Amino acid sequence: MEPAEFARSYRLEAEHWWFASRRRLVAALLAPHLPADPHRRVLDVGCGTGGNLKLLQTWGRVTGIDINALPLSFARHRNGSLAQGSALHLPFAGQTFGLVAAFDVLYHRQIASDRQALAELRRVLAPGGWLVITDSALPLLWSAHDRLYHTRRRYTLPHLRRRLQAAGLHPVFCSYANMVLLPLLLPTRLLMRRVLTADFDLHPPPRWLNRALMSLRNLETAWLSRGHTLPVGSSLVCLAQRDSL
Repeated sequence: MEPAEFARSYRLEAEHWWFASRRRLVAALLAPHLPADPHRRVLDVGCGTGGNLKLLQTWGRVTGIDINALPLSFARHRNGSLAQGSALHLPFAGQTFGLVAAFDVLYHRQIASDRQALAELRRVLAPGGWLVITDSALPLLWSAHDRLYHTRRRYTLPHLRRRLQAAGLHPVFCSYANMVLLPLLLPTRLLMRRVLTADFDLHPPPRWLNRALMSLRNLETAWLSRGHTLPVGSSLVCLAQRDSL
């Protein structure tokens, strides 16, 4: 992500439909599997400016880690323990965390090997611990947005599921997400292939539009939280578990 985008994300994370709806989806998917436990250790890998730390505190004591010092300088204004480091070499002992989250991390060009990153995520998970991942989907959507956010790749669902399994993780739930907005997003991203620097996704929309987009994503969350999946979407969401041995 370009430096200016960290400041913009920090300002928008609380209310922007993209961030808020993702938090609501993650909460709905985790709730049936993980009761609140103040003693559970939780790791937010690639925590950025810290917009998800409060959400994850529902499930335990949260540590956020990011490779970049700039977003951590914003995250320090939020509650939670912070560390600087790479997802490829996490500075934590093995089997430490009952829940690990990686929100839009694997796609990033700083993750030179998603196999290595997933192996690290599994290493720090306690036996029976849970991993929740969201990431960018559909190579067809590649655009100026991806250049701005330093995207290395966009995933397909079968590819990410295979990566999880190869890392020794059991995918419990995997689906595409953000399908209802795909008819709007697809032509916008195709247009942005001709735009080198502009990015339209994270400009704050009018309040009425922000509410409308949240309502659409809430419909998806209701569907996915019942165990149903979506056949396509601009994002992926997966819950996986490490075996208890």
